[in-house]
Amino acid sequence: MLRTFQDPPRVAALILNWRQPELTLQSLSDLRECGYPNLDILVMDNGSGDDSVERLRTARAEVMAFDDNLGYCAAMNLGIEWAQRRAADLVLFLNNDVRLPAGFLDPMVEVMARDSSVACVGPTMLRPDGLVWCQGGAIAFHPNMLKLRGEGGPPAPSSEGPVAVDFMPGACALYRLDEVVAVGGLDESYFMYWEDVELGWQLRDRGKTIVWLPWSRVTHLVSQSSGGGRSPVRKYMCAVNSVRYLKRHGTVRQWFAFAVFELVLWPFTWLGGTAPKAMFAKGRGLAAGLLGRRVTAADVRSAT
Repeated sequence: MLRTFQDPPRVAALILNWRQPELTLQSLSDLRECGYPNLDILVMDNGSGDDSVERLRTARAEVMAFDDNLGYCAAMNLGIEWAQRRAADLVLFLNNDVRLPAGFLDPMVEVMARDSSVACVGPTMLRPDGLVWCQGGAIAFHPNMLKLRGEGGPPAPSSEGPVAVDFMPGACALYRLDEVVAVGGLDESYFMYWEDVELGWQLRDRGKTIVWLPWSRVTHLVSQSSGGGRSPVRKYMCAVNSVRYLKRHGTVRQWFAFAVFELVLWPFTWLGGTAPKAMFAKGRGLAAGLLGRRVTAADVRSAT
């Protein structure tokens, strides 16, 4: 039975830090100034091993510090447990490389409060140049099998939507806490990347809707936490986890897309500007995924 929201709904915002206290402090400041009246904020440090925890606590942040890198999924699941203890209605997943304007959260909360079928809502995410990074995500016949809707184009008019999508990237996504708990939180076998796609599948399988909201906009600095979108470690992790997802949920069309884009055309990705190191990291990841291996903290350590 769906629990009745508080008035206004209580939101628990979860920010994960890993060796980037400056970005995290800016994100914390944005949240504090966004104007939402019933907001709890938790910063989690994922075993940074630097001065991050001290700097974050100096900023009077509530910090949950881990001795080791637990991975994105395991760390966020501990944050979800914290949100439950706070009796939150909604939980905001937020990357520290997202800039948040005042008022960004209220429209997303309103959608969730009005429509109990919506389990997740996310904003238009812009690049620093003002063009779209993401307007929701789709599983598509496309390189990497994922498509960031509207990527590289102008943002959709705020008069459009909401629009149902396959998933919302975890850079900025507001979830109904009860629904996330009902599916067991984030699947920790993903460690990092594709966990948002898996969560989207789990929620849609429960008959829930995931929507993109054009009249809320944020700015995403894009993959700052992993060294950029084409970094070898990111390529490796995404490749491993794309295969993990396909093994669980892949349709004939999706496996065909995988064969075309990830196997047949993979040797030619250097023509699109992919550096050889990143290209081969992706190849290793595809092989590891097909062999049933998982991403671990050791993979991250080997790249840092």
